[in-house]
Amino acid sequence: MSVKKLEIISFFVACLLGVLFHFVYGWSGENPVAGIFFPVNESTWEHLKLIFFPILLVSVPEYFLLPSSLQDRFWFSRLAAVLTDMILTVVLFYTYTGVYGKNVDALNIAIYFIAMIAAYLLGYRILNTGKKQGLSTTASLLFLFIFFLLFAVFTKRPPDIGLFEDPAKAGTYETSGSKKKRSGQRISDQGGILCDSFRTLWKNRKKA
Repeated sequence: MSVKKLEIISFFVACLLGVLFHFVYGWSGENPVAGIFFPVNESTWEHLKLIFFPILLVSVPEYFLLPSSLQDRFWFSRLAAVLTDMILTVVLFYTYTGVYGKNVDALNIAIYFIAMIAAYLLGYRILNTGKKQGLSTTASLLFLFIFFLLFAVFTKRPPDIGLFEDPAKAGTYETSGSKKKRSGQRISDQGGILCDSFRTLWKNRKKA
C-alpha cells in the first residue's frame, strides 16, 4: 500500500474515532480512567482530546505498515500534525466566535475536519520530504508523552483560565471526579468545540 493511501485511510479512521470518542466518557458511566482519554466536559481543552488520542491511536498500526525508510521521521510527522491540528482548532474557534459572537454547530464541526485535513497534509508532506528532518523519534515520542501527561493532569486539575472553562455549567471547571467553581465570575459561552454540536445532531437524528 502506498504512503498516500495509508495516510488517507488513517485520516478517515482518526476522524471517525474523533466523532465517536466524545460519547465514550458518558458511555463509561463517567469512569475516571476513561476521563483521561475522552472529554469529561464541554471545555475547549477537553475537546482537544478528540484530536490527540485518535491520531495517536491510528498512528501505532500505521507506523508498522510504513516502509522502514520512512519510520525514522514518522513520529515527528505525527507530533507536527497533532500540534498543527490543536493550534489551528483553537485559533479558528476563538477567532470566529470572537468576531461573530455566537457558537455555531456547523462551523464547529467544519473546523474539526479542516484542522484534521491540515494536520494530515502536513504529516504526509513531512513523510515525503525524502530526507530526515525535525526531531528524532525519541524526542518526538517524549513530547507526545508530555502531552498525554498534560491531558491526564489537567483532567483532574484544570487551570482557572478560559481554555478550561465548561460553558455548559456556568461558573465551573468540572473535571473527572471533581468540580471547581469560579467565584464571582460568569463562565464564557465560547468553550466546547464539538460535544454540543455532535450531541445536537445526534438528538435531531433520533427525533427524525
